[in-house]
Amino acid sequence: MRISIKASGFEAKAAALIAAFFVSGAPQAEPYAWITNQKGDSVSVIDTASGSVVKTLELPKGSEPAGVAVSRDGGRVVVANPGKKTVTVIDGKGLAVTANLPLGEGPLGIAIDPAGRTAYVADWYEASLLVLDLDGRTATTKIAVGHVPAGVVVSADGARVYVANRDDNTVTEIDAKTRAVARTVQVGRHPFGIYLSDDGQRLYSANVESNDVTVVDTGTMQPIKTLAVGDRPYALAAAGKHVFVTDQYDNDVTVIDTDNLAVTGRIKVGEYPEGIATHPDGRHVYVANWFADTVSVIDAEALKVVSTLKTGAGARAFGQFMPRPAPR
Repeated sequence: MRISIKASGFEAKAAALIAAFFVSGAPQAEPYAWITNQKGDSVSVIDTASGSVVKTLELPKGSEPAGVAVSRDGGRVVVANPGKKTVTVIDGKGLAVTANLPLGEGPLGIAIDPAGRTAYVADWYEASLLVLDLDGRTATTKIAVGHVPAGVVVSADGARVYVANRDDNTVTEIDAKTRAVARTVQVGRHPFGIYLSDDGQRLYSANVESNDVTVVDTGTMQPIKTLAVGDRPYALAAAGKHVFVTDQYDNDVTVIDTDNLAVTGRIKVGEYPEGIATHPDGRHVYVANWFADTVSVIDAEALKVVSTLKTGAGARAFGQFMPRPAPR
């Protein structure tokens, strides 16, 4: 909703503040970062404005939450729990668990479509991608993909879904309308996290065993470059003209210039970084450090860590754990 107020000086400022209050209803502590704590069977909710954990959601013991995805409006959060073979659905505004749904044999990577109504879940043990209707809270489709699927991403228009198949060294493209495999591309050894550019033209695959990132042209579905990065690259996010890659064994993040497709630097973070996501402001990148039980916040312009936040035990946060920034 857009409000136009014709006034000047103090009156205009006051009117704008009053209008903002009534549109929002109350001050909003958003956006939140949703950090899955695999060792603690919990989810830490970080208010990114204050830089503090405002709530910890306890999950059933043995859930081992790993994958996480947040809808674009922040209203829905889904968490993949391989330990309990469930997906937890969370009200992103009310900060409350609304359902724990049995799903597959090893749900891990997870993504939500742009409409916020469908979740795509990689089943680690069943070599499949499960389609979950979030309104009906039921699995509607099981799509056969490669062996040991991990990371999942959805295109900005919702038309395509990509999944990394770790043990096949491939990434599969799926037509979201027909729910059929469209194409598959060979990448490096043991792809895990993947990232799709806002325009959908480039796919980046973090390859854990070959210590590199494969850049794929999605038009031809062929690799266009392979970039050597740190030891055990795990997941990726982007801000500005850079893609950031977590390197588990090096305790750092590799920085890739997307214009030149070249590595330009490394940023030290906490111990054993895994999940990574960009704040909706497009400037700050959050990194979950599994062994340190922390989140490092990187200023993507200054290319340095500006704060470190404490979380629960085993911060993993594999997936888009904040609402994705709007395409620029």
